[in-house]
Amino acid sequence: MSSVLIVLLIVFAVLLVLGIPLYCTIGLASVSALLVNAKLPLTIVAQKIYSSADSFTLLAVPFFILVGDLMVQGGISRRLVTFAKCLLGWTKGSMGYVTLAASALFGAISGSALATTSAIGGLMYPEMLKDGYPPQLASAIGAVGGTLGILIPPSIAFIVYGTTVGAPIGDLFLYGGISGIVFMIFYMIASRCELTVLKAQVPVQSFPTLREVAVAFRDAIWSLLAPVIILGGIYSGVFTAPEAAVIAAIYSLIIGMFVFKELTWKKVADVAYNAAVASAPIVLLIGVANVFSWIMTIENVAIMLKNLVMSIGVTAVSFLLIVNCIYLVLGMLMETLPIIILTCPIFFPVASSLGIGLVHFGVITVCNLAFGLFTPPYGTCLFMASNYSKVPVLSMVKSCRFFYLFGAIALLVITYAPLFL
Repeated sequence: MSSVLIVLLIVFAVLLVLGIPLYCTIGLASVSALLVNAKLPLTIVAQKIYSSADSFTLLAVPFFILVGDLMVQGGISRRLVTFAKCLLGWTKGSMGYVTLAASALFGAISGSALATTSAIGGLMYPEMLKDGYPPQLASAIGAVGGTLGILIPPSIAFIVYGTTVGAPIGDLFLYGGISGIVFMIFYMIASRCELTVLKAQVPVQSFPTLREVAVAFRDAIWSLLAPVIILGGIYSGVFTAPEAAVIAAIYSLIIGMFVFKELTWKKVADVAYNAAVASAPIVLLIGVANVFSWIMTIENVAIMLKNLVMSIGVTAVSFLLIVNCIYLVLGMLMETLPIIILTCPIFFPVASSLGIGLVHFGVITVCNLAFGLFTPPYGTCLFMASNYSKVPVLSMVKSCRFFYLFGAIALLVITYAPLFL
């Protein structure tokens, strides 16, 4: 191991433990490593940050963040919840199912876990309390549902992964959507199990009439058309993911302002400002992580790992198990996007040598990191849910026991089922 790599990893680990902001940790570690080797110019830092940010595909990130905010302010998310409630409200424990289903629908437009947790979880939390859900479980379901936002396409995480390793975004969206549905079903089972164990008394609504369904569908039709336009356009080849994000933003603006008439120009200005503020750290993180990843590449870390794996006879099954464990731990400690940029260029060459496809590996990566979003100590969806519910994070974690169990089962299904199909 070279001195450059040693300095890179030591500085990164020390700054991470000290709690330094992640973009500073990655950037300072990269600069420190470059200073060790005089042959590596510091100008490469600015070049790599600029080149990574100068990406057409990454234009989708700020626009999908904008779409999520426009949906909340324009009343689109509320109508999605109403429609899901009409379809699922007749089942026992329906508010948990409605929250998860509405989160999946919202994720199909916003692509963001935090936006989904805030919009749908915040909206459904009081409804679940009225239905007899304990506060800690109601808050936990909102956090868990939010993680579906980066699985159901369009997903910001899949866009960044595809940009990093050159994977086809459309295929990632397709198989990511299937994975998101699998996780949603398993989480619904977990919700019912937790309710049963707690012996919570929740009412059951009457089965909806065709007229009630028709009314709910009529009110939600403009909201439901958004994911159809986005995904239909991408899969049909009419437009790319960034173009879909722009079209979705324009669509959400028009519907919220002129159809539902809940958006004002003041709200639009605030939403645009908030989207810009939320996007800037993401782009900066991607830039400095690209420098870090480049140093790892020129130090031949991927080749060393590949040779090690081949020499000890690791199979695809065991390698995926190891990767799952690594990503689960990293997801507990770091943000999603930097993990993708830092690790995927290292792990994927090894996965490819073992016959694991680019898209399959990407889906496994994002599913693991989505799982980490409601796992302490860094579970950002837990903290978002705690912010609107005022329920302590530790109380939510206790109510997540079945979600962890069934989420792990779903993760194993997503990981190994494609190997045997």
